[in-house]
Amino acid sequence: MKLKIALLLILLMLLSGCTEKEETSLKLLVPMGAPSIAVIPVLNENIHSVNLVSGTDPLQAALISPNPEYDIIIAPVNLGASLISKNSSQYRLWGVVTWGNLYIVGENEEVFGSEGTLALFGENAVPQKIFDVVKEKININMNVAYFPSVNDAQAQLLTQKASAAMLAQPLAAATIAKAKEGGKELKIIANLQSLWKESTGTENYPQAAIFVLESSYDNNKTSIEKQISDMKDYVDACWGESSTLEADITSLTPEKLGLPSAKLVATVFKGMNVKIEAALDVEEELKAFLQLFGLTNIRELIIN
Repeated sequence: MKLKIALLLILLMLLSGCTEKEETSLKLLVPMGAPSIAVIPVLNENIHSVNLVSGTDPLQAALISPNPEYDIIIAPVNLGASLISKNSSQYRLWGVVTWGNLYIVGENEEVFGSEGTLALFGENAVPQKIFDVVKEKININMNVAYFPSVNDAQAQLLTQKASAAMLAQPLAAATIAKAKEGGKELKIIANLQSLWKESTGTENYPQAAIFVLESSYDNNKTSIEKQISDMKDYVDACWGESSTLEADITSLTPEKLGLPSAKLVATVFKGMNVKIEAALDVEEELKAFLQLFGLTNIRELIIN
């Protein structure tokens, strides 16, 4: 009898141990493109549900939903922060996923003094706000024109209707490669992140961020923190060695992630500035950027 009781106790302990190790299944909403790199380990694990979407409309809809279905949403930091400040969202800011990745591409720096056209995108949005902060550092004499999308700006440059264009990585690298195929030499002639640092004194400006549903965080903090930690570890490892990233993108397919070729992304990964940082660790960077949108009380945005 004693042996049976002992065996039963051992069995109960083993079952208890298994239960503790089980992860709570989380639901994530993530935009395609550079932010999708952060959730590659989540997709590979196949434990949690990840919904990859195009554009900001589904992100905004999910952030303001009265019946939230996602535990974690990755969205533009200014979008989520603005909604939180208006008490329109049940989500709070955990931290930053992607940082500035804007570059001006042209034949050489001399075009800035020419009378040619500089093709820009993102009028009245983040790209214009960043450009307006740093443009005095470039000494531009060009005609500045805004186009509906980054792809339209790229087209202006490739068809030689513009002498230079502001582009985001990895499209900037893809544009340089495409121009070379046609016998035209282009290069990066301005790094807006470096110019932002000169202008503001902060390292970089945040773009996409992690927003966590408050009720989920209260109930599943351990699971959420573990998942974000795994994402951070993956991204940090990519900064040291990008071969795994290339293999993972190939396996998941660039189309699913909203990325160009796996090889190109691996080559320009550092220029894409995917780096996960907790909000309180980059508070000054958040302040410098969000004040462009009239948001100054950063602490009220952050998950506790």
